[in-house]
Amino acid sequence: MLKHFPTMVKNKETLLIAFFLPLFIMTTIYAVMGVYPFGDNTLLTVDLGQQYVDFFSYYRHTLLSEPSALFYSFTKAIGGDMVGLWAYYLMSPFNLIFLFSPQKLLPVAVTLLILLKIAFSSLTFAYLLIARFEGKGLLVPTFSVSYALMGYVIVNQLNVMWLDGLVFLPLIVLGLERLIDGKKGVLYSLFLGIMLFSNYYIGFMICLFLGFYFLFAFSKKDLSGLPSLKSKAKDFIVQFSRFVFFSALGAGLSALLLLPTFYSLLGSKASYTNDMIDWSFAYPPAEILSKFYIGAFNFDQMPTGLPNVFIGTLALLAFIYYFANEAFSKKERIVSLLLTVFFFLAMNVQFINKLWHAGQYPIWYPYRFSFTICFFFLLNGFRSLQKSKVFPLPLACSILVVSAVSAIYVIKKGFAFLEPAQVLASSILVVLFLIFLMLRENNYKWMPYLLLFLTVAEMTANAAIDLFRLGYVKYDQFNDYQVVLADALKDIRMPKDDFYRIEKTFQRSKNDSFQANYAGINHFSSTFEKEIPALFGSLGFPEGNGFVVYSTGTLFTDALFGVKYQIQDKKLPEYIYDDKAIYQINRNATRPDLQKYALSSETARTTTYENPYALSLAFGVSKSVLDLKLIDNQPILMQEQLLDAFTDQSSTQPFFALKTFDSTVFQNVTSNTADYQNTTYFKAAAGMVSRIEFQFTPETNNPYYLILDSGIDDKNANLYLNDVKLDYYKTYRNDQVINIASNQAGENVTFTIELIGDNIRIQDLKLYEFDQNSFEQVIADRQTEGMEISDFSQTHIEGTVHIKGDDQVLMTTIPYSEGWTVAIDGEPVETEKALDSLLAVPISQGEHQITFTYRTPYAIAGAAVSAASVLLLLLLSRKKIANNQTSPENEKNA
Repeated sequence: MLKHFPTMVKNKETLLIAFFLPLFIMTTIYAVMGVYPFGDNTLLTVDLGQQYVDFFSYYRHTLLSEPSALFYSFTKAIGGDMVGLWAYYLMSPFNLIFLFSPQKLLPVAVTLLILLKIAFSSLTFAYLLIARFEGKGLLVPTFSVSYALMGYVIVNQLNVMWLDGLVFLPLIVLGLERLIDGKKGVLYSLFLGIMLFSNYYIGFMICLFLGFYFLFAFSKKDLSGLPSLKSKAKDFIVQFSRFVFFSALGAGLSALLLLPTFYSLLGSKASYTNDMIDWSFAYPPAEILSKFYIGAFNFDQMPTGLPNVFIGTLALLAFIYYFANEAFSKKERIVSLLLTVFFFLAMNVQFINKLWHAGQYPIWYPYRFSFTICFFFLLNGFRSLQKSKVFPLPLACSILVVSAVSAIYVIKKGFAFLEPAQVLASSILVVLFLIFLMLRENNYKWMPYLLLFLTVAEMTANAAIDLFRLGYVKYDQFNDYQVVLADALKDIRMPKDDFYRIEKTFQRSKNDSFQANYAGINHFSSTFEKEIPALFGSLGFPEGNGFVVYSTGTLFTDALFGVKYQIQDKKLPEYIYDDKAIYQINRNATRPDLQKYALSSETARTTTYENPYALSLAFGVSKSVLDLKLIDNQPILMQEQLLDAFTDQSSTQPFFALKTFDSTVFQNVTSNTADYQNTTYFKAAAGMVSRIEFQFTPETNNPYYLILDSGIDDKNANLYLNDVKLDYYKTYRNDQVINIASNQAGENVTFTIELIGDNIRIQDLKLYEFDQNSFEQVIADRQTEGMEISDFSQTHIEGTVHIKGDDQVLMTTIPYSEGWTVAIDGEPVETEKALDSLLAVPISQGEHQITFTYRTPYAIAGAAVSAASVLLLLLLSRKKIANNQTSPENEKNA
């Protein structure tokens, strides 16, 4: 980099334009959108609002207040290794901005983060064009703006951690180009290592692209000085070997993070890999044409859309011209053409697409690697215009014909994200740019300014159209929720040397615990270990690949997971008070059984209950708990078996007693059977309200729980409890346990299913009464054998436990991991797995001192590899410097 410093100084005006132009464009768009401080909007939408902003809060807290949470945290569901989460979401050097941002201004810091990454991606691309490809003048910022504001960046800026790939890719390619020239590979390895450290996922995609880019870059080499095919092959082998070596060295630099992350992935993201090989097309190939038009995006393109390949009209025309430009060798253009064909196939053929996504089809945000292909297009488009100012008339005419055919095709196809005006605008730009490209050979002084202006106008229009089609969280609404949560937590936060969990009947996101820093259970991330969703799914909670929602708890699950406090919102309508909007909180749970707990505290918006049955983080149980296996879609049976295993005996009376509904009332509904199990219900007459009412009168004040069939959701039914719409989390794949009554002896209770479609099939709808007295006896025994914690941190827990009777297992609600070691009375013991997911250890009768310690698996090995790689890189760098200092040319010049 220092070698190129004079180049940077010489071209500082160009680089400054490249940096500040996209910064100004995006700031202006955000201001028009009303993004705070220009209005009350934020950029928090989809995953940026539901995941990343909460992780950024955790990032601040960890680095500023609690370093042990860097490795393990109980804010992640019931606990979890954090290295994988850091590696995927939080290792970008740009994130340091959050350390200087107050918590209240976190959404503003997110906006600045996005702006900086976009500006720096333009800067690094411009630097590559100047330092390697003789870029000069306004053509450089023209293409760097197209790079920084291409369609991929605009629609994926909410996935802010992916933008680092845009920033570092040009620097990595610069290093690779120099490496292929026979120069030192330090720059290449260094920036590749930084990229892998910053985000291994996008780094993996870049690594795949670099393999193809190496073939392209080598095809550019002039091998005329090599006399034979054998010598040329030898040169290729030498250069490829250096490429592999310095690539491995770059990976080695980041092994400190990569090795522990790889281990973590085996239990999370990688565990969902599908081995199926599918060579089919994801979409008709011609449909990709639609994505080269201005504003070719809407919300529906996020879950299952086409690749985002919009790069601007000028860049696209220049790339097409590249293949006809005789300034480049036929060999290079043939290799580039073959790679281009392969790239389009990679964005369509299912199996290649899956490989580029590390063996997994992406859930939402498809074709996440398409930025590397756009980089290839933009780079060669720039090279083509840089090398030649003559644009052939026959090519221009051919492009006009293809453009007209394409426009007719996309209009007739009727893509939802394309209006005729967008197609017309892009078609007009094709004509204008073709005219100006053919006039370039006249060397008009105004031409570079015009090309830059039109490009800026087009990229700005594309960004504005794309961004205005999304919905965003309000700044005041975001902060209002944080205030409500902080007030509710104020008096119930854990003391320094204690541990318990807190949950709520409402949420802003599944990662509220990260935002407000408390031990909860809800969680959502791509690096979530699969065993924990499986555990909660078997107990009747909403879960999926990467998330758990603790919205269907029972008295038993609250006790089991040590949920000492439950916070419930007061259902207030949205209203204005002292000129400030008070926002309704999103409730996702129905819990009448919270009345069984003691009232702990109240705020204007929430009520907090203290659970007297909450168990410790570790407690003694019968060894029969180790024999239990998770059961699918029978959550009541799973909870029943757990309660029995706690005492190593089957109760004479079940804890959950099956009850029948007193009556069922049908309104405009018919069924194919008289039973309400495994039954399909049909609307009797179209256009009329169709409801099924299940009625019963509780005989006791015990809690009553209903099994809600996994096939019933908000797409086919509206659910009501006593004519009030039921609060429940509506995304789930297993049967849920819904609490529909408590302390309501003698009162009529009605559960209603209102059909949305023409029919609905109900496979499971069972009512259970929970025996609270029997439950209290079992829990009281477990509480006497609970661990009394004397020292607690995220990675080190100490305490004492008194085991009575025949109990031989110390069970915990800590997820099982090889990173945990346990010592009893100072002696290490072998850990075991309970319920296929939880940490347990054998223990004997009596009083014991217990110590839990967490060490990130493979962290030491990774650190050793990184240290060795750094040392090797330094030695190679010093060797090269020494060689340069003693070379004959240097001696001659001395």
